[in-house]
Amino acid sequence: MKAISTELPDQIYLEVKSLVDKGWFKNEDDIILEALRRFLDTHKVELMEKFISEDVE
Repeated sequence: MKAISTELPDQIYLEVKSLVDKGWFKNEDDIILEALRRFLDTHKVELMEKFISEDVE
């Protein structure tokens, strides 16, 4: 597993912290991982097409 570090705007961090505090997620890492999974799943076709187009060029 790889670790990454990022900065979040204060408002987004407060929303993340609130979801963790309410028990929706175990910790901040879990909610960030879930958000990235959902983004990649939702945009998979779009991203593949973009990468193929770049390879063709």
